Amino acid sequence: MKHSLLIISVLFVWARADEGITPAQFEVELVKHCEVLGLSEKPNRKAKKVYTTAHWGSCVQNLGCMREITQKQLDEEENKTKRDFMAWKYPVWCKVEVDGKRGWVRKQFLVDAPCGEND
Repeated sequence: MKHSLLIISVLFVWARADEGITPAQFEVELVKHCEVLGLSEKPNRKAKKVYTTAHWGSCVQNLGCMREITQKQLDEEENKTKRDFMAWKYPVWCKVEVDGKRGWVRKQFLVDAPCGEND
């Protein structure tokens, strides 16, 4: 069931990729200023990586974001430890384009405001 939901979510994201998703761009915010952004071929931590030249402060195109579970499911979990684990296990993934390459990156590495608004 989870895999079916993931496939449907991915197809939805691709279908909506050019339909005014906001923000249209994200600014990259990595752990270290010297890192470059690594994209995953699939929204999965173990997926093959595609490396870019994007670094801290670079701008990437937002093609849509998703999570395998809903925010409502997270909010309904009363046990904070379990809720935190669920948020870690099912992170928000965003499909982005940078340097002509497309891939998935965890939302934690992207600033919510469009590029230039975080200066």
